[in-house]
Amino acid sequence: MPHALVMQVKLLDGGESEEGLRLLKEMVVPQAKAQAGFQRGTWMNHGGDGMGVVVFDSAEHAQAAQEDLKPPPGGPELVSSVIYEVGAEA
Repeated sequence: MPHALVMQVKLLDGGESEEGLRLLKEMVVPQAKAQAGFQRGTWMNHGGDGMGVVVFDSAEHAQAAQEDLKPPPGGPELVSSVIYEVGAEA
């Protein structure tokens, strides 16, 4: 059963810096995609609040990724990181 790792972060510069977007595209997304069991991910922001939802094929892969997927040095501040079982998708 798929499980989603949901991470909330506090973004630098209110999420409007080009450097933050570069870090997301060049570091965060490739690192997530390289995790075992990766299925898909979505990264969002609203002002200075950011959220990533990364879906894995199992709870075990989501838990392993939770330990590996931390904001890069100089990047956003991690606020929370929770794993949810995926009940349905549309």
